[in-house]
Amino acid sequence: MNYKEILIFDISSEFGHFRKYNTTTSPLSYSIPTRTAIAGILGAILGMERETTDGVYPEGVIPVQEFFSKANSDIAVQILNPVKKENVAMNLINTKTSFYNLTKAGRTQIQFELVKNVKYRIFFALDNNQLAFNKLAERIKTKNHHFSPYLGLAQCTATVDFVDRKQAEPMENRDENYINIITAVNLSKTIGEQPVEFDYSAMYSANNMPIEMDRNREVQEFSEVLIEKNGLPVNVKVKDYYKIEHYGNILFL
Repeated sequence: MNYKEILIFDISSEFGHFRKYNTTTSPLSYSIPTRTAIAGILGAILGMERETTDGVYPEGVIPVQEFFSKANSDIAVQILNPVKKENVAMNLINTKTSFYNLTKAGRTQIQFELVKNVKYRIFFALDNNQLAFNKLAERIKTKNHHFSPYLGLAQCTATVDFVDRKQAEPMENRDENYINIITAVNLSKTIGEQPVEFDYSAMYSANNMPIEMDRNREVQEFSEVLIEKNGLPVNVKVKDYYKIEHYGNILFL
């Protein structure tokens, strides 16, 4: 069996903001961090260099989104605190008045939708780079982050807590039964005519989210992602998934 070594850690903050790509003047937020946002958090912890100018990186530097691409890594997200959202007014520079003269520009207030009292559990695997995986695990365990991690906005500084390192067992659902999944579900990975078994006492939400991004920050893949807002497991039909002892069944984004 092709087991995967999984790094498990929790990330929490008073607020988080994961901007929906199709909002402009009053930014709305996804309920969970996108896969691309989590890749950015991992890059910050490791201290990976960013571009010197748009799309230009120092020689020999692998961009974060390529280093943590779907081909190289796996990421799953579990909701630990119920999703609650709140609108908060933030003062921004009024670029309509002046784009270059900040003194002349003045301020404007914009309502941001923030996720409140957030806490997520991240399941992470990195293929073919054990050294980087060990370094990341050690930095999280000792809280020796190169850059301070935050959840979407610099004001939303995050606490990252090491949980465990476990082996994940690959599972095959040959009978197409409903599988109890504890993490967010990428609906493109479901199968069958009725892929989701809904519990009508639960609170579900599905959003079209960015999954893969290139070095120019252009999204290469979107997928519909299903969550249960209180963090309850979701019963879905999937062909393949991973089982982690003492934690449950997970599905990578």
